[in-house]
Amino acid sequence: MAAELQVVTLPQEVFSVESRFVGLNATSQSIEVAVRPTGEIWRTEFADETITATAAKLKSLQPKVIVMEGTGTFELPVAGVLATVGLPFAIVNPRSIREFGRAVGAGGRPEYTQAGLLARFGELIHPEPRPLPDEVIVKLKDLRTRRDDLQQMIVLEKTRLGTASEVLRKDIQRHITFMDQSIATINQEFNRTVRLSAVWR
Repeated sequence: MAAELQVVTLPQEVFSVESRFVGLNATSQSIEVAVRPTGEIWRTEFADETITATAAKLKSLQPKVIVMEGTGTFELPVAGVLATVGLPFAIVNPRSIREFGRAVGAGGRPEYTQAGLLARFGELIHPEPRPLPDEVIVKLKDLRTRRDDLQQMIVLEKTRLGTASEVLRKDIQRHITFMDQSIATINQEFNRTVRLSAVWR
């Protein structure tokens, strides 16, 4: 089961919170989110359900922009989910982030985790969000819905597996394997769709 969101708040100077700027850093292990100017930070493991939970929490914050680094890997599924819920985000070239980090003296400062640096970049640079075209968002929603349907079917088949006869167990297991492969293909297409969009470039 995915870990719950863990929230900490770093001491920060007093700012107006009318506009919030979010930095989001996704790796194979975790999602880290930092919010400026409030200093709020939370981390959770990288998993499908936590991506959805993170998007829902960010939706409630109504950020001006969510900044992610364009590595072409783990930010792709996150960006796709953010797009489907209508959140504004910008994917920034890693070189620009490195240069910005040097300019603000981020090295060794506790508020400048990678997500914190991305949030500060958003606050000072104001990168313009680049919404995905409507037809791309529709495609992403369709892929996401199909993925959810397959996951529900897998849960049902695994439930049947415990009480099925031997001949049926083999058939059910083949069906589960097929659906797992289908989900992997859908995930690849979801990420590819984001990667090929103008927002990632």
